[in-house]
Amino acid sequence: MTQQTGEASPSIEKNGQTLIARMPMKLLDDELLKTVGRMIDEAAAADAKISLVVLDLSQVSFIPSMGLGLLVQMASKCKSRQQTLKLAAAQPSLRQVFAITRLDRLFQFADSVDAAMG
Repeated sequence: MTQQTGEASPSIEKNGQTLIARMPMKLLDDELLKTVGRMIDEAAAADAKISLVVLDLSQVSFIPSMGLGLLVQMASKCKSRQQTLKLAAAQPSLRQVFAITRLDRLFQFADSVDAAMG
């Protein structure tokens, strides 16, 4: 699956020691997650002071199972770099998927990007 035409691309921004990955799309598929993962890896390699990575999921309503696996890999990479990964602003239906798969035990959640950084 690929990104639908007309939707924005994921972006990474740095705020102090935090990387914020914004995903302005409804479907966060494996190709998009691979791209975001590479962007985070590159940004983290360029600045060893990064201690927090926040994924802004406010626009995302669906992540396929392969995407969930890639999120687990992303969490593992962050942990190996001694960074905390937080998922911000996940919609209730998305949070339910994490609960059903018990991945809510692996990830830290925040109600917003600001709350994740606080």
